[in-house]
Amino acid sequence: MNHRFPLEEKKRNFDFYEPMTVHESSLSPCVHSIIAAEISYEEKAYEMYLRTTRLELDNYNNDIEDGLHITSMAGSWLSIVHGFAGMCVVKGALHFKPFIPKAWDNYTFKINFRGHLIKVDVDHQQVVITQEKGSDFSLYIHGEENHLSNDGKVTLKQ
Repeated sequence: MNHRFPLEEKKRNFDFYEPMTVHESSLSPCVHSIIAAEISYEEKAYEMYLRTTRLELDNYNNDIEDGLHITSMAGSWLSIVHGFAGMCVVKGALHFKPFIPKAWDNYTFKINFRGHLIKVDVDHQQVVITQEKGSDFSLYIHGEENHLSNDGKVTLKQ
């Protein structure tokens, strides 16, 4: 329901609460990564993504003997898809607002959205969204409506 809150309100709340947050919950860094990406704090989004993905490897919470944090593993995927790619559904329509972390060359993922198999490729030069299965439909990239035919492709410069 992120579309229900103004961007400036999200920034104010993030700026106030994030410095106070200890991120001991395995869900905290991924949610902060997603919100940071949404409010265009790209470096903070990547920092929180790294914390999400490295929770077990670096034993941030000193609790590795208790087992793995499965939520953090799923949070890694969420940070990329909902954070870096900016994927969300607003009023039934699929939206993307992709960026790529400076440290990466590219990222790719697939989603199945209401019978449409979509592949998303992002690099520093372009964003390519390809429909691999499904009928004609529209989606939004950076707020602009784009039409995809079955087996169609949309390419936008970064």
